[in-house]
Amino acid sequence: MNSRTEDPSIRMGIVPEPSATFWINWFLAAMAGEIAGHALNHVYFHRSGRVIVALMLCLLAMSILQGATRRLQRTIFWSAAFLLNLLGAVLAETTDISMGIGDIGAIVLIAILLIFSFVICYRLTGNLPGPTDGSNVRGFFWVTALLAQTAASACADWITDPGGPPERLAIAVIALGTAATIGVYSCTRMPRSILFWPAFVLSGTLAALAGHVVLKSIA
Repeated sequence: MNSRTEDPSIRMGIVPEPSATFWINWFLAAMAGEIAGHALNHVYFHRSGRVIVALMLCLLAMSILQGATRRLQRTIFWSAAFLLNLLGAVLAETTDISMGIGDIGAIVLIAILLIFSFVICYRLTGNLPGPTDGSNVRGFFWVTALLAQTAASACADWITDPGGPPERLAIAVIALGTAATIGVYSCTRMPRSILFWPAFVLSGTLAALAGHVVLKSIA
């Protein structure tokens, strides 16, 4: 009886099964995080350093809690997912404005850090960070996810800027890329760690753009 109650948590791994429901929920969490992140930046941007540290500590606590207990796994994961998306939105804008490198500069810098996270994880564990159940990649997964969502938020900021690419074209390309990647993920046997991250970044960018649309409608 006990093994039956534990099986769902064991199967879940670091993230819930990446089904259509997972991607819809992630999209909503990313959109909500983007909206909350921009609201937080407007109120506390002069204290962004403290805000970032506080959010990072909360995310660290949630990731440790997820690995330490098998109870309320989905609640813990989605709470951490919202925090991650909120932190990603704050980091993207802070990197852009505080460092004075613009949206493209922020995207390039974050992309370099993201590549480093993949390389370091592979060199130390022999695996790419992905939605797997393994304590040796759990920390790398959350770091990589944070960098990936920060890059997605920075891409959304660039697209919505006046000097960015045509917004409708960018949204169409991202939406098609997201659908294609998720389709390949669901219908083929390609390595999940390889397909997961393009889908993650594309869907995160689309969700961040949706967050911008909501913010514009409110303003």
